[in-house]
Amino acid sequence: MNSGRTILEPAYVIHRRAYSDTSLIVELLTPEHGRVSVLARGVKKGKSQKSLLLQPFRSLHVSWAGRGELPVLTAAEEAGATVHLQGEALACGYYVNELVYHLVPKYEPAPDLFAHYWPTIQGCCKPDTRQADLRYFEVVLLEQLGLSPTLDHDIATGQPTDANSSYHYRIPEGPIPVDSANGIGIEISGSSLLKMSAMNFTDLQTQKEAKRLTRALLHYHLDGKELLSRDLFKSFSSVQVKNHD
Repeated sequence: MNSGRTILEPAYVIHRRAYSDTSLIVELLTPEHGRVSVLARGVKKGKSQKSLLLQPFRSLHVSWAGRGELPVLTAAEEAGATVHLQGEALACGYYVNELVYHLVPKYEPAPDLFAHYWPTIQGCCKPDTRQADLRYFEVVLLEQLGLSPTLDHDIATGQPTDANSSYHYRIPEGPIPVDSANGIGIEISGSSLLKMSAMNFTDLQTQKEAKRLTRALLHYHLDGKELLSRDLFKSFSSVQVKNHD
């Protein structure tokens, strides 16, 4: 639980919702306090400067004060560039924010996750590297949560992962050689497991297999909660299909 006063902490807005006719509850990602909920009083009045600042995908410095679960926002300043996301890039940005909102605990330092958040949001604008950036962030997030996936050895024998072998990854435990897996788990190559372990997501096969695995792991840790960004992905995909008809 947060206490006292925090002055000009680096932050990103990951979610906001109405609290009253004039106020908002704003969810922030910060390096020293992890995820923080703050009450932004009066920001819905007219053209409040704070309301204009408290938007996703912009770099901020924020201050808050209070000793309860919902401290009061006292200041917000722009700290750098704003990323303008459109189309599929916007869906990717909301996906990243939803993961943070639903999985990152409050008031636990998250400096590594914070450091990787902004490059990931910027990467959403780059179709050539977007998938690699998202996979990287997903693994960093799992590590931040203390849920690092087992990648460098199989859980059946403890033997090091063989780049030339195939595995079935049992969620959430880890990979098992195909011959011992009885068809249970996410199919993945040893090569992709080792590249994931090295945080190397440059080739298409690793991107494809890593996406299948990280999504399954995150779905498990989300306890089945469906993400709204999935609907955005589907809507943009359907528009692209229609445009090619």
